Amino acid sequence: MDKIICVGKNYLKHAAELGDAINEEPLFFLKPPSTICVVEREAISIALPAHGEIHHEVELVLKLTATDNKFAFTHYTFGIDLTIRDLQTKLKKAGQPWEKAKVFRNSAILGQWQPIKTVNDVLGLTFSLAVNDEVRQKGVGQDMRWKPEVLLNDAARWFPLQDGDIMFTGTPEGVGPLTKGDRVEVRGGAIRYQFTCA
Repeated sequence: MDKIICVGKNYLKHAAELGDAINEEPLFFLKPPSTICVVEREAISIALPAHGEIHHEVELVLKLTATDNKFAFTHYTFGIDLTIRDLQTKLKKAGQPWEKAKVFRNSAILGQWQPIKTVNDVLGLTFSLAVNDEVRQKGVGQDMRWKPEVLLNDAARWFPLQDGDIMFTGTPEGVGPLTKGDRVEVRGGAIRYQFTCA
């Protein structure tokens, strides 16, 4: 894996809750693999940054595999793109890049990978995120503005894709803050995991 490709504002209701303008083309930003934290079946503690308002964004995550110089999505999981929201808002207003608010240790949380039979099957899976047993986010991939094939084709125009690259495909509405001690649970398809914020 070379990089994590993240898609912004791929669910209209999420863009609306942030008060963001609607972009006419897919919006991408990148995270390095060093931000990944994989959660296995047993619950673990994940350290949050000591500064800023940390928001959860649960997403369908897809893995790319290269065969004969062609790329296809072969595995899925559900992950969380953590964001320092107050810092991101400040950077947006200043017209600056978002990296300081997106690229930090444990900011790309992943569940276990599962093989994909067809991408359409995966898009039909409902997924959710709960904090302290309260469901905050619930979505389904079919509600994406740009489906995975469109995202893959567009990403290939701008980035040198590598075998094993992964894509966070965007988050539905309901994003919100996390604090130390919060218990977080993610569910979707065959994926289920939980962790405590530390």
